[in-house]
Amino acid sequence: MRKILSLSFALAIAIGTSSYSTSKDNSLNSEIGQQNQLILGEFKLEDLKSTNNKQWFENRYKSYTPKAEVVQKIASVVKNNQFKISVYMGTWCEDSQREFPGFIKILDQINFDYKNLKLVGVDEDKVVPNISDKKRKELNVFNVPTIIVYDNSGEEVNRFVEFPQETLEEDLLKIFSRQDYKHVYDF
Repeated sequence: MRKILSLSFALAIAIGTSSYSTSKDNSLNSEIGQQNQLILGEFKLEDLKSTNNKQWFENRYKSYTPKAEVVQKIASVVKNNQFKISVYMGTWCEDSQREFPGFIKILDQINFDYKNLKLVGVDEDKVVPNISDKKRKELNVFNVPTIIVYDNSGEEVNRFVEFPQETLEEDLLKIFSRQDYKHVYDF
């Protein structure tokens, strides 16, 4: 009888702990989901900051410290060229949440002209909205964030995809200065 009571007590504790853990996990997931409002299509940085995505953006922006000497080199290269940049990202995506705020911080530090920056939110299937299938294939956005740098004639210089080979700023320096650079999926 004592064994049955002990076993019943242990089972009750296990079930209670499991349901507490599950409800705690669901609560956390719910909070995370509330923080990441899905943005689809072209948007402005102010649009992102006016949603509940502001929290992850500002936290990562403040905590990211790019190497100053590398940022200075980027500034020098960008100052002498007219680059246009398109960023494809997902507000739902941890990689975008990690890389995008640092990217914006670098652009802020080099005084990039935001008129030359296009931001596009994609869904979890990474489908770029509001464009033809042909254009979607040409863009070839298969992971996010994808940061595409174009020269002043509209030709793609290179792209950053998902995460850096070295650091974000070192990868961007290679892209802007047209050094040999391959993103992680370019074999």
